[in-house]
Amino acid sequence: MASRDRRSSGGIAVPRLRAGLTEADRSVHELLIDEGLLDGLSLSELDFSEAAAELVDVSGCRWTLCKLAGSQLEKLTISDCVFDQCDLANARWGDSSAVRTAISASRLTGLSAPGLQLQHVTVRDSVLDFASFRFAKFTRVEIVDCRLTKADFVSADLSGTVFRRCDLGGAEFSNATARKAVFVECDWEGARGIGSLAGATIANSSPTDNLAIAAAMAGALQITLGDPLDHVEAT
Repeated sequence: MASRDRRSSGGIAVPRLRAGLTEADRSVHELLIDEGLLDGLSLSELDFSEAAAELVDVSGCRWTLCKLAGSQLEKLTISDCVFDQCDLANARWGDSSAVRTAISASRLTGLSAPGLQLQHVTVRDSVLDFASFRFAKFTRVEIVDCRLTKADFVSADLSGTVFRRCDLGGAEFSNATARKAVFVECDWEGARGIGSLAGATIANSSPTDNLAIAAAMAGALQITLGDPLDHVEAT
């Protein structure tokens, strides 16, 4: 029986997992085929690297220390799943979706997920450098203590998304939508396209971080921030 639907402090629904999951073994690889189904499984230390399939449905599964690096799972559907200490580096999950999903302490470097649909998703203590979320839609998503240097959010809908203590250095936000998104204590050094974040709230206590935001915003508006000493009035 699935656990009751609970919500985090941010109103995000947590994954609903059965009390007793079926322990998967290496034969489960046969399910990562077109239109395959993984349901109610506990997957631990399994290697799915380079797997390729379309329309795979994954529901109610717990993934621990699994390798999905380089996998190509187009139109993947994920619901009520937990990913803990997993490797998704350079995976391509185009036109996929995830609902009531929690990701923690995982590596998503170079993940390519154009058109990804996320709803009630949390990502914590993970690395997402160079990850691409072009044209993705985030609904009730919270990203906490993650590194997203040079991540690509071009034309993504980040409305209402919460980023807490994330490194967004060099991230690209051009043409993104961010109404009511919240960025708390994030690093913005070298972020681009920040002018597209109209309607968002940025909250930083560090003067250095505020200066980085000002520089990024000025760059987006083609304003040059100068030094008064370079413009001393002639006498």
